[in-house]
Amino acid sequence: MYKILFIDEQEDDIDDFKDYIQKTNTKQTFELVIELPLDSLDSMLDRILDINPDAVIVDFMLNEYKELVQYNVPYNGVDLIEALLSIRQDFPCFVMTSFDDDAIKIIDDVNKVYIKDILHGKEKETNAKANFLERIESQIGHYKTRIGNAEQRLEELIEMRKAGKVTMEDEKEIIDLDDFLEKSLDKKSSIPEEYKTLSNTKKLEEILTKVDELLEKVNKDGK
Repeated sequence: MYKILFIDEQEDDIDDFKDYIQKTNTKQTFELVIELPLDSLDSMLDRILDINPDAVIVDFMLNEYKELVQYNVPYNGVDLIEALLSIRQDFPCFVMTSFDDDAIKIIDDVNKVYIKDILHGKEKETNAKANFLERIESQIGHYKTRIGNAEQRLEELIEMRKAGKVTMEDEKEIIDLDDFLEKSLDKKSSIPEEYKTLSNTKKLEEILTKVDELLEKVNKDGK
């Protein structure tokens, strides 16, 4: 079961999304968690990471209707998901809005913006066959597959390194994969710190030392 987090400050929109999930989630694939926007971006990010959802759906205008919150919300849905993506690279997240023209002007990836009418089958892309929930499930699947493939490849490369069979290109791939996994999973370090250093660097240093010794010997012999 996938856990999806919906963030909004308006009661009608929250109820509308609950109804949509109840009607669409026929296979019981999703667990829905509802959260109100908190009074700071950092605290909201901490809350999301604490909940640890598989996807986040957030309203665009979080400070428009203060029905359920009594404080100022100093960020919008685009601010929130872009901050989240800076922590979790490629994480499945979506902005829901009735003001899609405004949202797409400030977001880096316009494909993450969806009009609220999509929940009722009235989306502008009338040729689209997949409903919104199916799109969420698809993105979660792609995200998890990419992470799984990266972890498997990283394990293979580490075993090759232990056996002394890696090239400089392999070493770079190890670091790139580890960096991707850290950004995707909030891992402080997905492989031991010593593996972050190119093992072939030592070989290069040994070669350079031998070259220096050889040059010194040649210079002495030439005098």
